[in-house]
Amino acid sequence: MHSTEEELEKQARSIVIAKMTYKYVVLLWALVIAGLVLIWSLTTPGGYFWPMWPAFGMGIAATFWGLSLYGRGPFHVKQSQVEKEMERLRSQQGR
Repeated sequence: MHSTEEELEKQARSIVIAKMTYKYVVLLWALVIAGLVLIWSLTTPGGYFWPMWPAFGMGIAATFWGLSLYGRGPFHVKQSQVEKEMERLRSQQGR
């Protein structure tokens, strides 16, 4: 394999791992929210529905993380930004 092929495979592997991690974390968050709803229903059924606040916070985090990961939204990393950072790191190594 050429070095460019190895680099491409490494980059692709990192992307796949990041997307899998995202899916598992979102699943974990859904389980946590389900647990919070269960606690609420066992302790204060019909009372103030406080699990909405952690669900809301986790939902915002999941949304922005997903938008960034899947190449949409304000947090998407552009190739030009990556190249600029690579140049900065190369210049620091050459000091």
